[in-house]
Amino acid sequence: MKKIKKVLVLTDHMPWGHRSIAKTIYNYLKKNEKRDGFCVDYEEVKVDSLGGNEFYTLAYRFFPKINFIVHKAFFVKSIRDFFAKFSGLNLSLLAKTINKHKPDLVISSYFFHSHCLIKLREEFGFDFKIWTVVADPWTINPVSFVPGADLHIIYDEVGVKMAGKLGIEKKKVLTTGWWTKQEMYKRFDKFKMREKLGFTDDRPVIFVGGGSLGASWLLKFLSALFFVKKPVGVIFNTGKDRMAFKVIERYKEIFDKYFKKKSFIKIKNLGWIDNMAEVLAACDIVFGKAGPNFLFEVVASGKPFVSITHIGGQEDGNIDLIREKKLGWVKEKTTELAGFLKKYVENPERYNNRFRESIEEERKLNEGSLEKINTYLGRLL
Repeated sequence: MKKIKKVLVLTDHMPWGHRSIAKTIYNYLKKNEKRDGFCVDYEEVKVDSLGGNEFYTLAYRFFPKINFIVHKAFFVKSIRDFFAKFSGLNLSLLAKTINKHKPDLVISSYFFHSHCLIKLREEFGFDFKIWTVVADPWTINPVSFVPGADLHIIYDEVGVKMAGKLGIEKKKVLTTGWWTKQEMYKRFDKFKMREKLGFTDDRPVIFVGGGSLGASWLLKFLSALFFVKKPVGVIFNTGKDRMAFKVIERYKEIFDKYFKKKSFIKIKNLGWIDNMAEVLAACDIVFGKAGPNFLFEVVASGKPFVSITHIGGQEDGNIDLIREKKLGWVKEKTTELAGFLKKYVENPERYNNRFRESIEEERKLNEGSLEKINTYLGRLL
């Protein structure tokens, strides 16, 4: 068996979950490369999808529910086969990347690249192992499973069962838990973090966000704030969506000027957040889009999660996961959200402590995920 000496962690260039997972895995392996005797590199390669990324981004921001159509289509084998061929659009770019790094192993967090890597190896004679990351926990797109890959890195047994149905051998599947940045598990002084953000009294502080590209659904939460009658702090995370940032600024003006709520609705409007662990530490509860990376970051911080929305199809399983693992609540209808928010502000401790034990259990499960990958890699050295 060829020994693994050089590892390349590969992803695409878009600021969504695949890239975050790749960076998380890379940073952990990089930290241990001298100890374990391998060299690890990182590369983001832009995907040529003939407009597919642009369509996904549009749906992501404004029509998250319609993605279930695309998700269901991939359960048809002929469509998956076509997709595998379509991934060949990126052969040239990936070939240059492989020639640049000359890896013994490529860990790909983006299935589009994973399928293309198989073509490079099988049709053009490149010699490297391929590990692909299945980047959804419970509602997995079948195209995430890549025939010919040496290993599929998966969240839990739900993925193992699906892999079996698609003909993936069990020895080519590694279950690890979710891959969350290590700093998210750090314990911060909650009161110091609150003071840094300008919250100096004992009001509950709510974080609202999820989704690095921003989203129109933030308006749903803003509307629900009109029903709040007690002091509350709200931190908004709008990612890279400048329009959403401006909308929230306008709402702040409305609350302060016309409704005279400045004394008890205090809004902190943030864009892109680099210190997410510190910001979440200052909060009591999190409302947002139920994307897996964001959901498990919230779990790592020990906070309960309230799903406001999710992407249809690929994130349906995240809703089941929240309910079955008791990580929080699902309040995606506007009236449900408004009612829940009003009740929460009236009695926050009732909700803050409701799922503490189950959240801690999930937190511990995921905290060891990266070391499992590192250990498995160590066997090949």
